[in-house]
Amino acid sequence: MLPKIKHYRNILVPLRYNEQKVAQGLAVKIGAENFLRDYDRLSKADIIERFRQRSSFNERLHDHGVHFSLNFGKTELLDNTKMVQIANRYMSGMGFEDQPYVIYRHHDAGHTHLHIVATNVKADGSGILIERDGLFKAHALSRKLENEFSLLRSAKAKPEEQQRFAVEHAQRVTYGEPGLKRAISDVLNTVVGHYNYTSLDEFNAILKQYNVTANPGSENSRLHQRGGLLYHALDGDGNRIGVPIKASLFHLKPTLKNLEKRFEQNQSLREDSRKRLHTAIEWALSGRAPDWKGFTESLEKEGISVVTLRKEDKERVFFVDHAGKSAFAGDSLGNGYDLGALRNRCTPEEKLTEEQIQVQKLNLGI
Repeated sequence: MLPKIKHYRNILVPLRYNEQKVAQGLAVKIGAENFLRDYDRLSKADIIERFRQRSSFNERLHDHGVHFSLNFGKTELLDNTKMVQIANRYMSGMGFEDQPYVIYRHHDAGHTHLHIVATNVKADGSGILIERDGLFKAHALSRKLENEFSLLRSAKAKPEEQQRFAVEHAQRVTYGEPGLKRAISDVLNTVVGHYNYTSLDEFNAILKQYNVTANPGSENSRLHQRGGLLYHALDGDGNRIGVPIKASLFHLKPTLKNLEKRFEQNQSLREDSRKRLHTAIEWALSGRAPDWKGFTESLEKEGISVVTLRKEDKERVFFVDHAGKSAFAGDSLGNGYDLGALRNRCTPEEKLTEEQIQVQKLNLGI
């Protein structure tokens, strides 16, 4: 079980996020504690009234709240009753047993998970702030609940593995080392038949993780006109380096013609990953908007690489979901997910206050 915690100055933000998921049929309210009505009789207005009634005890913390999420293994099939039991035990362990909170089960990702929205103003007017010690406490509590409820134990990737998420065979290609063709071949064997991509740009977004790129040539080049494809190693700055290798020379035959067949086949194989990306992106941007670095680091923790590619003086953003084995151009995810729109939703680094930086570190730390 993997916990996540975010503090909010306005509790309506996480509440609106979860209620919108319910309205879209992507979530369901499964529990609530310390309200005057049962959870299935609570309206959104009832929840807001109760939260504000409690926050009125402390004007300084007016409308403050906390948004928790508990994430379980992909193979864990938990019914609502058990999920509520786990959520209540977790909230009690975190010191929120007497706080009004609402529990939502989400169905918008490839793994079982729930969200909890709670006020952090206590009945005596004091506030609950989960600082660094609280984050360690949350992880220790998760280990305890894993044993108590026979849950799968979450494993956090080591720093040196975080850039490779789910890479089973290939290593990043380093130009100048022996066996360049074999190294690129290992990358292609790892990517071509195991990821879902629908364009050469999406394919290259995945390959870039391994310092490799597929080059069809410029529009008027002989290579392009003949439908050829060359594979290059990339240097540390993402520039092509050294002598390229023809696609036809690899045993897998990852030619442009063969890749285009996969583009069409992959169209229908990545809808679950599309939903997961939408959720992960919105979650990363919810509350106080992070800067671009914080946004990408938050997604990296979910096994999603954010890749930018420049082509003909135009820069685009791509998302590589290593868990769902899919790649998407940001602008293919819908309005508001292209590079410009996403950067506008992030806070410029120079405008981050010290408090925002500390909260951002808190958010990224668990």
